[in-house]
Amino acid sequence: MDFELFKKAIDELVAVNQSFIDDQPVWLHHFGESLLHPNCMECIDYAVQKGIRACLSINPIVLKEELGKALVESGLFLLYLSLDGHDEDSFFKIRGLKNAYQSSIDKILRFLELKRASKCTTKITISMIDFEMNAESISQTRSYWESVAGVDQFLLKSFSTWDGSAQDINRYQSGFSCGSEKIECTLPWERMTILWDGRVVPCCNDYDGKYVLGDLSNDTLAVIWNGHPMQTLRQEFNSNRVTNLLCRKCDKLRTPRHLMNW
Repeated sequence: MDFELFKKAIDELVAVNQSFIDDQPVWLHHFGESLLHPNCMECIDYAVQKGIRACLSINPIVLKEELGKALVESGLFLLYLSLDGHDEDSFFKIRGLKNAYQSSIDKILRFLELKRASKCTTKITISMIDFEMNAESISQTRSYWESVAGVDQFLLKSFSTWDGSAQDINRYQSGFSCGSEKIECTLPWERMTILWDGRVVPCCNDYDGKYVLGDLSNDTLAVIWNGHPMQTLRQEFNSNRVTNLLCRKCDKLRTPRHLMNW
């Protein structure tokens, strides 16, 4: 994302919704690895200076020493370190990278050393996807990570099929329980996601821009939030008849809100 576009998004959010930024997280990532952005730290700094509770989820394999030091000093509210597997083989099967597990562990532990040696208040979460391929890894590593100084939480993230349209992802789903016959998802009334190019979509499941609500390059967040595409989406949810290409196969439609991990 262009830095000027990022600033526009932050400035508009701060200007129109102070109550949101006072108690809600703003996640500074979507698909892709945020730490590879050439202005990543500049974006974080700008958001923090504006009073945003800035949060980030990263793959620790990219957590080099210089970046680690910058993150410790950044003022991030919350940082997820996403780690799956318990050895090189299990990591490769899930993440697709060879010889990357131990390197990831080493970088996490070094980062935690930097945190402990500083006045860093960023909450650190070690997150693992809760699905069958990770069952053994969770069993073997959970108690360890819960005991490591500097780790504030070990989180089992609910397995997600995103918008439900990718069959190579759906095959890993072990099924979910419908909590209600009425659609429970409330995201269209709570938040939006901005893609790298300024297109605004309903939620983080829309990685390909299937349901574009507007374009931040041309409109304001307020206009998009109250615009016809968003109103149409809300009407689908209110009528309990979701037919749009993005949401109609989503496994979260009838999952009680308190069971969702975002």
